[in-house]
Amino acid sequence: MGFRGPAPTPTPILKSRGSGLVNKRQSEPTLPLSVPSCPSFLKGEARAEWNRQIKALLAMRVITQADRAALAVWCQAWDDFVRVTKALEGKNPWGKGQSRLVWVRKDAIATLLKFSAQFGFTPAARARLSAPEVQNAGDPMEKLLANMN
Repeated sequence: MGFRGPAPTPTPILKSRGSGLVNKRQSEPTLPLSVPSCPSFLKGEARAEWNRQIKALLAMRVITQADRAALAVWCQAWDDFVRVTKALEGKNPWGKGQSRLVWVRKDAIATLLKFSAQFGFTPAARARLSAPEVQNAGDPMEKLLANMN
């Protein structure tokens, strides 16, 4: 049987909200901020999306090595959405042979919406987050961010 109820809110988010539940958390794992390598199977628009989102996630200070697979899924869904949308351009989406493309696009949209909340890719999702203030200008991640611009 699966888990019941909503997913627990990560401790850093609870802290940013000023929640008293932070004190009840004992051993939530944390990972250091770092940039995962782009999977070699991401090509074209998916790879371009990876590069765009890595910059955004670094700026929000929320990317770790553990996020690689989830970000790859996001990027591939974006690529699927773009390719299918282009294929349907100027056509009747319900015409002969087109409806399967509509379903592929619908699945890509569902994946994008699900993962957008996970990564803070929407205004509502970002409103729930609070980025930590930069403590040390000599931070290697800060240097990496500066070099990406």
